[in-house]
Amino acid sequence: MIIKDVTPNDTINKKRTKRSFNPNYLYFLLAIGIFIYYYLTLPPLHYASYQTWFFLLLIYAGIFAIELIKDSNQWLKKIKNNSNQATEIKFGKLPKKYRYFYWPVIAILLIGLVGKFIFSPFFMAKDYGQMINPVSKDFKTTFPEVNIDNVPLVDRDTAVRLGNRHLGALTELVSQFEVSDEYTQINIKAEPYRVTPLKYAGLFKWLNNFSQGIPHYLQVDNVTGKVEVKTPEKPIRYSYSDHFGRNISRHLRFNYPFSIFESPDFEVDDEGNPYYIATSYGRNFFLNEPEPNGLIVVNAMTGEHQKYAMDEIPSWVDRVYSADLIMHQLDQNGKFKNGFWNSVFAKEGVTETSDGYNYLPMNDDIYLYTGITSVVSDESNIGFVLVNLRTKETTMYTLSAAEEFSAMASAEGSVQEKGYKATFPLLINLQGNPMYILTLKDSSGLIKNYSLVDVQDYQKVYIASNMKQLIQKYGEDNPVVLEAINEETLEKVSGQVEKIQAVIKEGETYYYFMLDGKVYQVPARLNEYLPFVEEGQTISLKIDELSNIHSVDLTEIFGDKANQETVIESSEEADPLLDNIE
Repeated sequence: MIIKDVTPNDTINKKRTKRSFNPNYLYFLLAIGIFIYYYLTLPPLHYASYQTWFFLLLIYAGIFAIELIKDSNQWLKKIKNNSNQATEIKFGKLPKKYRYFYWPVIAILLIGLVGKFIFSPFFMAKDYGQMINPVSKDFKTTFPEVNIDNVPLVDRDTAVRLGNRHLGALTELVSQFEVSDEYTQINIKAEPYRVTPLKYAGLFKWLNNFSQGIPHYLQVDNVTGKVEVKTPEKPIRYSYSDHFGRNISRHLRFNYPFSIFESPDFEVDDEGNPYYIATSYGRNFFLNEPEPNGLIVVNAMTGEHQKYAMDEIPSWVDRVYSADLIMHQLDQNGKFKNGFWNSVFAKEGVTETSDGYNYLPMNDDIYLYTGITSVVSDESNIGFVLVNLRTKETTMYTLSAAEEFSAMASAEGSVQEKGYKATFPLLINLQGNPMYILTLKDSSGLIKNYSLVDVQDYQKVYIASNMKQLIQKYGEDNPVVLEAINEETLEKVSGQVEKIQAVIKEGETYYYFMLDGKVYQVPARLNEYLPFVEEGQTISLKIDELSNIHSVDLTEIFGDKANQETVIESSEEADPLLDNIE
């Protein structure tokens, strides 16, 4: 039998050996951290993406830190083993491998900085100015006359309120789902809508419902404000409120890891099928100025996806170019179209966009509208642009006009006692006359009035509680041809007057009649005999589908002399601008 002596120092050394940590395990932790970061932030793997370079920098820093920890362990051991000798460690004496860390970083930074400078507006100003090329046209002859009944005056804020209120009334849905705040403006069969999917009302509601998917989306009519709950053929299984691989951003990134794209938008085709669309981007000048180079379309029900070239995009897609990109390129065009030095010193012809924009639906496309003003004066616009958000076709209409916020202030001033706030206006061609059209909302965000403001003389303001009355008021000062009323579409209501009350609203007298328990608001201008009607007498009203009263028949009270069937003059030559105005 051999007995080996074990000293206390040997025991301590063995314990230290067992407890020592292998720094190579840090690479395993780094790999996990890299995966988690990529899974959560989803950076594209593309040389022109700053997210990519930041992602690589984090990996680089992690490797550098691990190598430094490994070497520092060895340095500490040397210090302990040579406790009686001075040990000096200098940065310049670091192992040669560290050169492979800092020299590539320096080289990449130099290439990036030099590249951004060479491809900057200082050398390429006119190229920056030509990223978008507005074509000048005459307003009166070429600006499209928009159907006044098709102007989308229900803005995003109002659409959100209407959508949330509508879902709140559906108890079977509100317990499990909420309304997503996407509300994308699109055209469906040439009609303007905002659409948004429902979303799971929290993690536990997702756990309860993710196997069935999201059953509905909301569709808000941008003209009437009518909200509909739409049910597609199959439930929506890919959305922002889904998790893991069914999250729409993650689904796109894992299928297109090398593409640069922004947050996808919810859209609906003409058959009501829900999709998410994401525009992919390249760069115009090395690392500068993103430019769309394709479109990725994802079926929100099945997850099927396809990437289209710019000349192959489906016709139902309305939004390829983002509003922010268009506004930026318009500013670049106005700033650099006459060269870099002109933009700094003389500033001759230098322009910029207004501080706001709006959307105008025309010909089954969505157009971005904004004003153009000179940088030396922002009190008025020198023109307007319309940009097709699917094709980037851009038209400039040179027209001296009031700046949009001046028109908004003028409209608010007309009802200042009520404290209404104006929405950003739209420019319309009202039978050859350029007019701003906007809504006035109360403190709760509800539309209370509609307003027309003369573009060239913003002190001329017309305000009414509905669109028909607004056009009638405008017609009092301007020749407006209205189409004759289709009498067959009007409903006739007759009855004895139970109660009658006169009220003055915005300088106009209205009579409130109660017939069979229902209240009807009748403008005094419809019939000059209205002030003489008494309770118990019989009257007849003609009402359209929107409950607007078109005529008052008082012949049973005052005879034929009081019969006034309609107050809107007919014309054999109806203007398509005002089709269906009644």
